[in-house]
Amino acid sequence: MANKFITLDRAKTEIKRLQYYVNLVETYQPTSLEQEIIKEYAIESSIPVVSKKLSVSYEKVVEVISSRGKDELHKTVRSWYMHKTKNVRK
Repeated sequence: MANKFITLDRAKTEIKRLQYYVNLVETYQPTSLEQEIIKEYAIESSIPVVSKKLSVSYEKVVEVISSRGKDELHKTVRSWYMHKTKNVRK
């Protein structure tokens, strides 16, 4: 954002979107390893970090994140992950 001028309305919309995401992550209550992976990835945005932190394989983290979303946070994380890895997966 430092290099782009942003309108006030757009800034307000972005704040609402980011606040929604922060609340979604902070209130997420994992009840399984898969949900724990989703939450940690939402916080860290790094498969190696999540893998190490939760003592699961890199492949397991990728499998969980890229699987069809089962809740709102999973769907959001998967969408961002798929966008982030778009060029690698081609």
